[in-house]
Amino acid sequence: MFPQDDVDAARNDKGLQAKHDAESARRLYGNGVTCPKCSRTGDELTWIYFRSPAWTWQSLCGRAGWLAVCDPCRTQVSFFLEVMN
Repeated sequence: MFPQDDVDAARNDKGLQAKHDAESARRLYGNGVTCPKCSRTGDELTWIYFRSPAWTWQSLCGRAGWLAVCDPCRTQVSFFLEVMN
């Protein structure tokens, strides 16, 4: 889905993550979401608020929203778009 470097940058952006409540995203989007490799449920997945890099917004193709990730499988499970330009 998204380049791993971009996902890692969003995950490690403490300011970005602090502005968004992962537990609320889990409750809102997590029902019925499962990892296709190991079947972990939405409650077991890591929820990252993802914002694409600055150049994507400058090029009018930016995206932001919740990304459900299965860390043990290293899989991006689902993306829930909240903002785009």
